[in-house]
Amino acid sequence: MKEILYIQAGSQANYAGTHFWNTQESYFTYGEEEDAEVSHGISFREGLNQKGEPTFCPRLLVFDRKAQFGTLSQANALFGVDEAAEEEQILWSGNPVEYKQEPVQKSRYQTDMEELDPDAGSASSAVQLADVRYWSDFNRMYYLPRTVQKVPDIPEWEDSEGNWTTGNETFTRYDEDTGLMEGPLRLFLEECETIQGIQLMHDTATFGSFVNSFLTSLRDDFVKLPLLSWPLLSDTTPSFHIGDDRRGIRKIINDALALRSLSELSSMTIPIQSPTTWTDELCSNTYMQASVCHSVRATFHSKFSHLDDISDFCAQLSWRSALPFAELGGQTQFGRRDVTRGFSHAGITSYNEWIYRSGVDASVISSSFPAFFSSAETWLPNTPPMVSLRPASTSVFSSIGVTSGTAGFFSDYAELLEDWTRRKISVENAGIDVDELGDLANDLWTLHDNAGGETYGGSDTDVRGEDEE
Repeated sequence: MKEILYIQAGSQANYAGTHFWNTQESYFTYGEEEDAEVSHGISFREGLNQKGEPTFCPRLLVFDRKAQFGTLSQANALFGVDEAAEEEQILWSGNPVEYKQEPVQKSRYQTDMEELDPDAGSASSAVQLADVRYWSDFNRMYYLPRTVQKVPDIPEWEDSEGNWTTGNETFTRYDEDTGLMEGPLRLFLEECETIQGIQLMHDTATFGSFVNSFLTSLRDDFVKLPLLSWPLLSDTTPSFHIGDDRRGIRKIINDALALRSLSELSSMTIPIQSPTTWTDELCSNTYMQASVCHSVRATFHSKFSHLDDISDFCAQLSWRSALPFAELGGQTQFGRRDVTRGFSHAGITSYNEWIYRSGVDASVISSSFPAFFSSAETWLPNTPPMVSLRPASTSVFSSIGVTSGTAGFFSDYAELLEDWTRRKISVENAGIDVDELGDLANDLWTLHDNAGGETYGGSDTDVRGEDEE
């Protein structure tokens, strides 16, 4: 079957992940298997609920702070009783004084679905941006209880984009308290017939060090298991002028530490910078981020994909480079994988002509979209004003490549870290000291060199190649 285990950690990753799983749910035909466009067993686990009824639930571990889950709990209509009801079973015989927090109210979107509103999810009931409080507000899926992993909240006076050492310690305590690695994780993996690998998406600012410890523990038992990671970097980049802003410094350091960690623990890493830092107006929003990432991820469980699994995907991208990093778009390309979705015949013809002229050996995957689009209000002639229309389809092109631009990506971080080391900038609460900051900069220079950048010749030397100027 070549199953995939998915892992999401952090609110931004779970926003994107919720879009991904909603879309996967919309592919279900609930009829003959040959009618489906995807192999559901790759991403979904088939099992029985408490009533003995067959169910399909995502093969997924979801991590976030407890307060960020909203109404999503380990118990749901398919599995278990309500958590609040369990809490009412007090074993003490005295007279307790209870102080209960108001339960989170369900979103309108969720309420409509529960009432079996045929228009649930359409323009009349879809979640509006102003109404979104949590990533679970527009969730359409039922999850296994072990999917939901609620990490304890941090005190209000602490910054959620935190200390690298503290995040590692948080994972150790969480694993000891919940039996995560020997319980939910191992059970998911052992249920698979022939697992092809893990797909990971996480916020580096809030869960970078937590995931670092998670993957380190994972590699103790599963050394060769393919792992494709999508780290969502913070909203601060080396190109920003952050001066001596401690919060900005900590974000940069967390991102750099996460990238170094993934270079050792992941088979292939595709860093995604925050949409707020993107310069292309067309793509500078979270919707395009989710769409682009989903388009690439969806090919692994498509019936029409001729690239079989995560291992092949990683091997194709790294055949000319040992560096386990790729990027969306890029400059001079050494290997590329393209995904087209919803292209017309004319669009496919134009694409084929372009790919022929480029001379790059690219693997092309064609994949369809389900009917899963928001309605748009527009003016039409001879009709009442502001008629709602739902587009039938749209076209999306995603390209993942190993390129020369990756070298410049690492040198930007390395140069800034070197500058802070020389000036002995305070890295208080970042989880490392100034000496470790210098070691981190050297490691990033090594990644820069492995990515095809010019050999590092010292802090006063321009190390960028012609493609990066």
